[in-house]
This record gives sequence, structure tokens and C-alpha cells, in this order.
Amino acid sequence: MKIKKLIKIIGKGFLLLICLVIVVGFTYEQISRYKTKEFVEERIGSFIDVGGHQLYYEKKGAGNVTVIFESGAPGDHRAWDDLSDKISEYSTTMSYDRAGLLWSERGSNTKTPNNISADLETILTNEGFKKPYVVVGHSAAGIYLRPFIEKHQDDILGVILIDPSHPDQLMKAPEELKEYMQPPFFPPEWLVSFLNEVGFVRLLSGDPLIYRGIKSGGVYGEIEFLMNETSKSSPSSKSWKVPLVVISAGAQDSFGISDEVLKNEMQEYWDGLQTEISQLSENGKRIIAEKSGHNMLDSEEKLITEEIIKIIKSHHNTQIE
Repeated sequence: MKIKKLIKIIGKGFLLLICLVIVVGFTYEQISRYKTKEFVEERIGSFIDVGGHQLYYEKKGAGNVTVIFESGAPGDHRAWDDLSDKISEYSTTMSYDRAGLLWSERGSNTKTPNNISADLETILTNEGFKKPYVVVGHSAAGIYLRPFIEKHQDDILGVILIDPSHPDQLMKAPEELKEYMQPPFFPPEWLVSFLNEVGFVRLLSGDPLIYRGIKSGGVYGEIEFLMNETSKSSPSSKSWKVPLVVISAGAQDSFGISDEVLKNEMQEYWDGLQTEISQLSENGKRIIAEKSGHNMLDSEEKLITEEIIKIIKSHHNTQIE
């Protein structure tokens, strides 16, 4: 009897502790969200209706070439702040938040490359961004941007993909590597939302604004799409006639592999995917950033900037000293 009573007391104490943690976490999250109002005052961009929902974008600089920045998943325009500042000295730049991320409304469209590309096209057309375009994308943008690039090849000076994702990267992966290329546990959306409301996601990510994309469903929608899309065979993309530069990570440390044999196998597999992407264009080339991992927008800022400027210079009406 004493043991049962003790177990009951411990159980009640544990439940009380969980309730306390939830209350504290919820309070912490609400206070933190209130404090993020300061970020609204710092916004320099604009909103545009793309068919029932508003997207946020930022335009910088001026010129007869527009450099488009597309973030990886579930990134937003902030990833390009430094690069867009530098490139805006030579041309117009446009970075934005995809549907449901940061300041953009989620809307009702599913997360697919076709819908994302349609949103991007609407921003560029309706807001009068000048052609030709230079398209720059990181990570999952290598999947998201394909329909836009294929449709607008006559309007594109060049494409730069930074350690891009491949549509078949999970499907083609050897069995021993698949576990390193996908989350070991993909929680249901209700659990992600709950963890978001009690401050767990904020603590885990360190991003004071990511709660917005989770609350809208935008973050979950992107991750869910990519997990499903890369797990099945995708139709081959059409051959591109635009110049293509693929900047690949040479220090692929983002997979968390400690075993040296598997690490080398992963690097070899990833190299093969990157080479295949670079061959999408007859005028494609691959650059390996030997000392950088997947998240190289800061560490390889100089290299990326140089490659963008090279493409801008190729435009006969653009003069850059």
C-alpha cells in the first residue's frame, strides 16, 4: 500500500511539474512575442497581394538588372540582408518571405515549386522589377526555383545555386545514408504548434521570429513538402540554356556523421548530386567552397558576391567599375 501511495504522490508531482513548465513556457513565449513588436518598426519592405494573401518583399538599389534572392527552407528574406546590401550597389535586388514565413501570410495554396514560382513571378511582374534577372538560391531553393527558371529562361542572365537541394536526394540515397538526410522523428503538426506556443521552438532555434512561420503553418508546410518530394522520384528537369553556377560545400559537416567511412560516402554522394545539378545547363559550372559547410552565406559572402557581379557585368547595358 505504501508503495502504491508513493507512486501516486510521485505521479501527481510529475503532472504538477509538467503543468508548471507549460504555464511558465506559455508565459515566456507570450512576453517574448510582445517584445518582437520592435522588429515591425525596422521593416523597410512592402506587401503585395498575390491572389488572396499578402507577401512581404524588400527592394534595394537601382539598375537595369534585378537580382532575385530565394532562401532555403524555412528561411526568409533576412538570410540575404548582407549580400543584398552589397549587390544593391550594382543593381536592383529583391528578397522576400515565401507564403507563411515571417511577415508573409500563409494563404491557401499548397507548398509546391509551381505555387512558389507563381508567387515570385507575381511579385516581379506586378511591382515592375526590371528584366533581365539574376537568380540566386540557397539549399531548398534549388528545388523551389526550377519551374520559374524553366519558364523564364529568356529573361534570366544567369543562375547561382548555393549548395542546392536535389529533388531526388532522399530517394536516391543509399540506405545507410538515408537516416542522416532526414529527421529521425517528424512530429505531427499539432505537436509542433504546441511546442511553439510553450516556447520550446524559440529556445531550440534561437530565432525570435520563427514562431510566426510555425503559427501560420508555413514552416511545417515547407518541411512536409520537402520530406515527401525528396522521397520519391521526380521527373527530370528540362535542359537550361542559361548560365548556371553551383557553389557546393566542401566541408559537409551538417549531417552529423561521426563515422569517417560514412562521412566520406556522404560527401561522395552529395558531390554527385551537386554535379548533376550543375549539368542542368549546357553552360553550367561547379565551384567547391572547400572550407565551408552547407550554411555558407556568411563564410562565402565574397565568393557569392563576385559570382553575382560577373553575371551582372555580362549584360551589355550594365557598366560596373
